[in-house]
Amino acid sequence: MRFYILASIININLKFLIDENIQNYRQPMVTSIGIILGFVLGFTGKWATEPITETQISDYFVSIGLLTSIILLIIALYRILNNNYPKDNTAKYYQKTLKIFIIGISSAFIGIIISIFQTILNH
Repeated sequence: MRFYILASIININLKFLIDENIQNYRQPMVTSIGIILGFVLGFTGKWATEPITETQISDYFVSIGLLTSIILLIIALYRILNNNYPKDNTAKYYQKTLKIFIIGISSAFIGIIISIFQTILNH
């Protein structure tokens, strides 16, 4: 009986620590996703409204990179704010969310770099 009570107390304490760590992880992720998503949306709006004389192949790569980034960052934001995550597999859930976030940032970075090189080479 004592072992069962001790195991229950340890389990409750571990659950509290996991939930506390998630809260410490969740707050900076929401902030960073919001800032980066705002930047990407602002850049996309500016880039899409620039007057162009002809469409180049690199324009498609830029648009695909930016669109992919926006979609992935919104998915990552949804996953980080979702309270219905699997309680038994929390670490795996948030690792996948982090991977989606990193891929979203990377695709935005690639799209922006292509756009910068395109602007430099055309002028």
